[in-house]
Amino acid sequence: MKKIYMVRHGQTYLNKYRRLQGWSDAPLTESGIAEAHRIGRTFKKIPFDLVASSDLKRASDTRKIIVSENDNWQTVKMVETPDLREYFFGFFEAVYDTDGVHQAFGNDKYDRVVDAVADGVSWKEVGDLFHAADPQGDAEPGQVYVDRLRRGIDWLANLDDSKNILLVCHACSIHCLATLLAKDGQKIPGRLPSHTEMTVLNVDDAGQVSLEEFGREV
Repeated sequence: MKKIYMVRHGQTYLNKYRRLQGWSDAPLTESGIAEAHRIGRTFKKIPFDLVASSDLKRASDTRKIIVSENDNWQTVKMVETPDLREYFFGFFEAVYDTDGVHQAFGNDKYDRVVDAVADGVSWKEVGDLFHAADPQGDAEPGQVYVDRLRRGIDWLANLDDSKNILLVCHACSIHCLATLLAKDGQKIPGRLPSHTEMTVLNVDDAGQVSLEEFGREV
């Protein structure tokens, strides 16, 4: 059985300033760089066959830092894909998160996306609300987002014969994937993963992906 270890990229300046950050990118902060090195040291002895990330720079930079700490760094294969990017907030990219959420939801019930998710709002619904509120129509529709992530994780799980796979991804996308891949009875916490937590997926012999655990501190 294959395992995919998902971790979030290190903190960026847009994270620090509480800005909505989807396809827009910002450099890792000093704290974000330190977080990536910490995760790398934790995974130092795991012989990763494949290390993947989205194609966004904050994810690929974190991936490279983690690999630099690994005993297997000289031989590990690295790939990236746009299918595992964060949700695209469109017009609301880099907007202060509370302002963006209030505009997208049309009220002030929730101050952050995570508050809506904790209250049972699905990622499809979140995406549809941002898309409907976007005056340019650029924000990603919910089903497009969900389908993209599913396509990306299935591609990664079946790319080759790698058994230990590390994926550097994004907070909303990790949580969305966890909800998509949870087995009956598995409950996903109503919070986004921190920059120093990992989520583990299993891939069976038929290439089917399922959730093992969400948000364990590393």
